Amino acid sequence: MAGAAKSPLVLVGAQEFAGVYDGPARNTAQWIQRGVLGYDEAVIVSGRAYWPIGVAVQFGEATERKKVPNMEFVEKLVAEQAPGRSVKAALAVRAGDLPPIVGSQEIMVLVGEDPATAGGPFSKAMKDGVFTEPDWRLSGSPLWLLPNALAGLDRMRERPRSRPLEVIPAVLESLEGGTYDGPGSQVITRGRQSAES
Repeated sequence: MAGAAKSPLVLVGAQEFAGVYDGPARNTAQWIQRGVLGYDEAVIVSGRAYWPIGVAVQFGEATERKKVPNMEFVEKLVAEQAPGRSVKAALAVRAGDLPPIVGSQEIMVLVGEDPATAGGPFSKAMKDGVFTEPDWRLSGSPLWLLPNALAGLDRMRERPRSRPLEVIPAVLESLEGGTYDGPGSQVITRGRQSAES
């Protein structure tokens, strides 16, 4: 779930959120569709929602029929993502406490690539193992703390290229300030829910 680089934060995507309650990922989508789970305590990265582990654990108390979290699963997530951090400390982190976190879409926009197209310099660097390892791999997606993503871009700059790799200052400023509203900043929904969004 977590990449080689370890983070002091413990996050869950839809798959892990449902796993806290021993269920499949579709449970998280159903809770969102029913309005019992929202995005106000989540960070949206590359079109997907990620919640601090504490939000997932407390969710069971807020439901009509109380759900009991699988604390062994929670402890496993904490051990994988934040070795040495206590479960209590991990549970205390809220969405407003999160530093800037980016995914592939945000990184591509940061360097002027179109996230809708594959095969650009970032995609190639990921495929070739040049880019920094993600801080997390959650629900099938890589995520980075922004400074680690910038370190990955520095590694890309060290390789010979036909065109220099430039970071777009306005995008970087919006990511750092939590005001980014470009590709990936909205949750990607499917089916009936997308028509209602």
